[in-house]
Amino acid sequence: MNFLLSLKKIYVVKNIIFILIFACGCFFFESCSGDKGKTEKKFEDSFRIRMIDDWIFYHGRRIVVMSLKANGKWVAQVREQEKFSRIVGKKGEQQGTWKLSDDEKSLEIIVDKGDDLDMEWTPGESYKYIISLLDDSKLVLAWEDSGKKIEWIRLRAKKTPEASSSESGDSKAPLITTKTTKMAPLIVNFRKRSPYSKDRYICTSFTIVEELETPVSDPAEMEQKIPVHPVIRDNILVYLSSLEYRELNTFKKVRLVTKELSKMISPYFAGRLKDVKLDHIIVAGSKGSFEEFIIQYPEQMARFGFESQAEELVAAEKESQ
Repeated sequence: MNFLLSLKKIYVVKNIIFILIFACGCFFFESCSGDKGKTEKKFEDSFRIRMIDDWIFYHGRRIVVMSLKANGKWVAQVREQEKFSRIVGKKGEQQGTWKLSDDEKSLEIIVDKGDDLDMEWTPGESYKYIISLLDDSKLVLAWEDSGKKIEWIRLRAKKTPEASSSESGDSKAPLITTKTTKMAPLIVNFRKRSPYSKDRYICTSFTIVEELETPVSDPAEMEQKIPVHPVIRDNILVYLSSLEYRELNTFKKVRLVTKELSKMISPYFAGRLKDVKLDHIIVAGSKGSFEEFIIQYPEQMARFGFESQAEELVAAEKESQ
């Protein structure tokens, strides 16, 4: 009897051990599968996250800025360059949805609505691209049917953590929100009240301060500097030449004129003009008296009739070297 009880106990213990081993095995298998799923999901999310950004594409004289958003939406704005490479205001906008294929090798762009911009996308249509390249600076897409490639540049190139920490000293760099453009110096005749009035000249130079569409943390990421449009310069010349000496003979009046200039040229900057800063201003009584002003701009001296002085400055600079 005792022997049978002993056998029964051994049998029960074995069954318990077997059940525990089986349960542990199931738990381990499920954990591994779950971890694998999480790893795959993490990889999928990381690829998709790299797509979510602002991208820029040059289409002839048009510049397309497309924002791929985390909610699966996208918005594209089109700006256009004029003859003198001055970017003007927004020409149109399109928007829709975007999605990756299951294998993350292709991208589908669905155009929901927007302006008909005479481009390759038409509202109400969808387009499929093969993802040829995706890195920290660009996204290269190839048309699924023709294989034609389109290269999008990331608006703010991403940096490696090592580079970011070494440049910023483990602290976030302040954002740059404006850019400055220095205008070439201007020399303009004051308007005379009578033929007998004394000749006087305004000698001045300005710096134009614009707000950036997208703030950056690195000056290298700023959009290429574009020369001031000649029409802006002409308008300033016409306005200044309409002034009389009495309208600019005090600092208070100079500030008022500068403020008026800002209002006048603001439409040429698509609402992004922040300030017009006066760098120099001299009221000269003769051509000889404004040489003191123009000598500060050697590269402009010949343009204002000081060829010999400009040559002397160049010769003196070569001798000093």
